Amino acid sequence: MATTKLDVYIQFSSEEELVGQLVLDERKILFKYSDAYLKTGYNLSPNQLVFENIPQTTQEKPFNGLFGVFADSLPDAWGFLLLKKRLSADRIALESLNVLDHLTFSGNNSLGALHYKPSKELEQNANEINLDKLNDAISEVFSGESNVVIDELFTKGGSPGGARPKIYAGYNPKTNSLISGISQLPKDYEHWIIKFAAKEDSKDIANTEMAYYKMALESGIEMSTCKIFNSDAGNSYFGTKRFDRIGNDKLHMLSAAGLLHDDYEHSTMDYGHLISQTRKLTNNAQAAEQMFRRAAFNVLAHNRDDHSKNVAFLMNAAGVWNLAPAYDLTFSSSSHGYHSTACANNYVDPGRKELMELAEVFSINQPEEIINDIKEIIEKWNMYAEMYGVSETSIKTIEKSLKVIRSRF
Repeated sequence: MATTKLDVYIQFSSEEELVGQLVLDERKILFKYSDAYLKTGYNLSPNQLVFENIPQTTQEKPFNGLFGVFADSLPDAWGFLLLKKRLSADRIALESLNVLDHLTFSGNNSLGALHYKPSKELEQNANEINLDKLNDAISEVFSGESNVVIDELFTKGGSPGGARPKIYAGYNPKTNSLISGISQLPKDYEHWIIKFAAKEDSKDIANTEMAYYKMALESGIEMSTCKIFNSDAGNSYFGTKRFDRIGNDKLHMLSAAGLLHDDYEHSTMDYGHLISQTRKLTNNAQAAEQMFRRAAFNVLAHNRDDHSKNVAFLMNAAGVWNLAPAYDLTFSSSSHGYHSTACANNYVDPGRKELMELAEVFSINQPEEIINDIKEIIEKWNMYAEMYGVSETSIKTIEKSLKVIRSRF
């Protein structure tokens, strides 16, 4: 395939606009804003890109020579597995593709408002979705079976980021119906993401995440609407409304990893960095406090998969930045067992002491009250878990870990 040039477009509403061009020059990737966009648009990545009419390049690491804002369009673990298997079905060696080739598969319905041309668009139809059949199809992907399944999953909305299998979907709350996640949904349909369990996940993982969603809302954490989709076969699937979509219009999305060029799989990120960048980018003290609440919640609720790809910022067509709603808040452990993001330099066992250090440095108002309120909510884990159908085994396992954490408060 050997793509050497890609045009980068942004599309907030019906009209797309050429942002600039990515060029592979020997082993370096250059990006240059278009003259027209420099007159009418806004910087896509204020920390890393200069908003000027010059070719720009960055280091090979952490994103294979790409600026993080474009690397955000690449698939993560699940999407990469799907892409790899589809290429194999077409007898294309993954090793023969460069990073620009990978971007051509992102499509025009990927996260945020960016898309790339030329693109490898697959036909998308607004077909009805059967979650159980898709769940079976995902099991086939993990077991290495059926090329037909790969194509079906691609056409069901691409490959959202993250390790767990996900699809883009259109959801109609009036009729409770689901269709494939095409970029322009019919009237009354909303853009959603629906998650499926990975091989190692417990059967009630969706129920656990729903209970955590409710605890997070009670903790004053802003999140997009979430719900459980129950199937005829008795399975539960966790879904969340996309916060990068307003109807069929889009918002530009930039992860903290992309903003700060953080290698989220080997991160050196601290919640102090996230609070600082939130205040700097949004110029909003309330957004900084919101980031502090997330730190407290993640510490108290044992969400240790709290890496920099799980924090994002949104820019609208007027160039205004906001902290994106929180997502992927659930009981979790990272690959090394510690928090992916440190709390006042403590990855292992942060507690009240570290959170108060952050609050002092960043002048967070009433941090003791915030911490105590969230602690009180997490102490009601059993109630939330029972309310949303978490199994007795999972309730006890999670409660055991939460008790250890509470001893540090």
